[in-house]
Amino acid sequence: MESAVNKLEAMFQKAESDLNYIEQKLDFEIRKSRPDGSPLQEDPVRLLEQLSAAKLRYKSLSTQLEKIAAEQKASIESIQNTLADTMTMVEQLHQQTELDCTEEQEQYQNTNAG
Repeated sequence: MESAVNKLEAMFQKAESDLNYIEQKLDFEIRKSRPDGSPLQEDPVRLLEQLSAAKLRYKSLSTQLEKIAAEQKASIESIQNTLADTMTMVEQLHQQTELDCTEEQEQYQNTNAG
């Protein structure tokens, strides 16, 4: 019984080896027969599946891009508002500082004049 199993296993291995050889031989013959080494034509069904997958990926990326653009716009608006508020505070501080400096100069002049 064991020898029959071994014989059957050897036959399967030989068949697999023969199939590999035939595949390699066919591949070689096909490549040799193509002019200028032009590429093999793709399977149309496989190409359609790849195209469908690419469309889904593109749609997903487009959605992500729209979200990122909206978030970027909101961030820019926030930064602009913060910058405007900061500039207003700086102007107010500058005006207040000028008033303080002017008052100090007047007091200094009044003290030295008298």
